[in-house]
Amino acid sequence: MDRLLQIVYALFHLPCFFQAVTGFYCPGCGGTRAVKALLQGDFWKSICYHPLVPYAALAVLLLAGSGLWAKLSGKPERYLGHESLFIYIGVGITAVNWIGKNLYLLLTGIDVLAALG
Repeated sequence: MDRLLQIVYALFHLPCFFQAVTGFYCPGCGGTRAVKALLQGDFWKSICYHPLVPYAALAVLLLAGSGLWAKLSGKPERYLGHESLFIYIGVGITAVNWIGKNLYLLLTGIDVLAALG
């Protein structure tokens, strides 16, 4: 069992190829740390690492909850729907996060993800 945990740990701590080559964050940088922070109940830190993770969790809960509510109540109009809109918002969040963190890195030289600890 210890060996399996070591393998899983090693897989989640692989260096980012994009960052190693360019010196900048990739669009997904911070995602794993955001998931870990969210699972530990630290919503704010999860947002700071990568805002797409808590957004996606909330979107899934809203869509699943409204779907369940619509099913149980027998009123399909209670389902939120609009999955495409949720996806477009997620793409926008990722783009703004990626550009913002890289601009901050470029202008200040501060590695935001490393600073978060």
